[in-house]
Amino acid sequence: MAGKIDWRESFNLKHPSLKPLWVRILAVALCGGWAIAEIFIGSPFWSVLFGAAAAYMAYVFFISPDRAYFNSRDDKPEE
Repeated sequence: MAGKIDWRESFNLKHPSLKPLWVRILAVALCGGWAIAEIFIGSPFWSVLFGAAAAYMAYVFFISPDRAYFNSRDDKPEE
């Protein structure tokens, strides 16, 4: 079937807009902060969901072997 979108690409964090360090830190902090806010609101399901998202992003951005992708400087224009 032509044009079918693979849903797994939605979870791919290797996007050029996520290369700056401050963007990665902000994304993890926002998800983690939202998880804490959901605890105080009284929604444990959403708290676990956002906490898991923050933990996954922190792992991919700062711990996993693929973190070298985010530190590379391949911003050269293509010829």
